[in-house]
Amino acid sequence: MDFQLILAIILAAGTLIFAGLTIYAEYTKLEALESYFSQNKVICDNKRFWGRNQHIDRFHRMLVINGLLGMPKFHIKRGEVTEAELASVPLSLKRWALWPYHFGMVWIAGCMLWSILYGW
Repeated sequence: MDFQLILAIILAAGTLIFAGLTIYAEYTKLEALESYFSQNKVICDNKRFWGRNQHIDRFHRMLVINGLLGMPKFHIKRGEVTEAELASVPLSLKRWALWPYHFGMVWIAGCMLWSILYGW
């Protein structure tokens, strides 16, 4: 097997894994995450704007929570979230919010590698 075929198989499998993880997190963990930020202005405004329960709405609501959990010091300095709100979220729920998107970043890096190596 050559490297191009192996990379293509890994990227194809990564696509399915990324899609499955994000859909699972959005449909099973989003409400639990939002319950910990029920008094947060940023989350409430975002939920009001993306209030329908379509996939794109859930995706954008999850992105805001992912941003708050992914860079907590930055958002605490800006006053968008408090330390108490972040500390109230259980570690397992934080992992379900962050890991699908971290996996997606690795997948995007693999796609860039593919395009650089094979000039797609």
